[in-house]
Amino acid sequence: MTKQEREQILKWVFTPTAPIKKEEFFRGRITQLKKICEAINEEGQHAILFGERGVGKTSLANIMTDSITNLYPIKVTCNRGDNFKTLWKQAFEQVQFSTTTKGLGFKAEDIVEIVNLNKSLDETSTTFSSDIIRLLGQFDNLKFLFIFDEFDNITDREVRKLFADLIKSFSDNNTNTTIVLVGIADDVDKLIGSHLSLERCLKQVRMPRMSENESKEIIDEGLSKLSIKITSQVRANIIEFASGFPHYIHLLCKYGCEVVIREERDEFNESDLKEAINRGIENTNEQLKSAYRKAIIGLSTTNKWQDVVFSCAESILDEFNCFSISSALSSYSKRTGKTVKGNSISYNLNQLCLKERGMILERLDTGLNTRYRFTNPMMMAYVKLMINSN
Repeated sequence: MTKQEREQILKWVFTPTAPIKKEEFFRGRITQLKKICEAINEEGQHAILFGERGVGKTSLANIMTDSITNLYPIKVTCNRGDNFKTLWKQAFEQVQFSTTTKGLGFKAEDIVEIVNLNKSLDETSTTFSSDIIRLLGQFDNLKFLFIFDEFDNITDREVRKLFADLIKSFSDNNTNTTIVLVGIADDVDKLIGSHLSLERCLKQVRMPRMSENESKEIIDEGLSKLSIKITSQVRANIIEFASGFPHYIHLLCKYGCEVVIREERDEFNESDLKEAINRGIENTNEQLKSAYRKAIIGLSTTNKWQDVVFSCAESILDEFNCFSISSALSSYSKRTGKTVKGNSISYNLNQLCLKERGMILERLDTGLNTRYRFTNPMMMAYVKLMINSN
């Protein structure tokens, strides 16, 4: 494989700046994809895909439209300015089909016309939701899949209620349409609200951080396409630093592979990873950088605040990706060799929840059950890069 061929393939296999669009470059998440397929195949069932920022929800939404067969897939990305009607107008804009009519006259050619279903949807109608169901019900020979990505951008409760009501109506009256809502949320209630009537017809699919095996699969499959080898230790380091976020796996692999390809080698080594870490830090978004700078700044010459932040990133997480005061205390003592009291580290953790300290943490519960987590979950991976940078 030539250097130029490798450079071209690299553009497709590791894409930290954009979600995966093609099935051949998508790895892992089989469990979640199966659950979505189950909802599609079950009459009256719809789905909601939710989870933390950066865990690959949009990539999975793209794969739904690309890989699930015998469907007419439509994907709409929700924006903050959208409402119920604008979203469905955008969706129907993508539903196009051709009609053929006989021409007039001797040996007249058939007339082929492209019909856009959006033109049949009147946004001034007082029965807008019913019109959606009626129009789609006319195509009983088709199976529609409507995916509304970044649904967390829709904060208007009335819009969310209209979606909930429509999903319930689809479940009761329409068998050829499935709706999948995708968004950032800890639970379903935060994404669409509490609607008891939806429990039966809305399959809840949580998107967790990537497992070690899924992360390994991304690395190994991508490198194999580039004919690049990697040691088990370097691979393990990439997985550890990425913390379950596919963005950082793609980021580190891309920048490391660029070095390997440039130097026309065939092994990804520790020095390539160091280069990738430094470039990854440079190319991290400014919001993360700014919050991190606010968190570690101090009046003294010591690195106390930096040590606290590093200790948070190295703490043991529970099933909700939170860490306890005792875990942070243990990490801090191990990192610094100092023995400190729990109330001392608690003060620092609480300060990191404030705007003046970048608000990089949020506090959950109180007292003995107090837990903390990174406000932006991807901050954890960024901090790990900082720990391991030159």
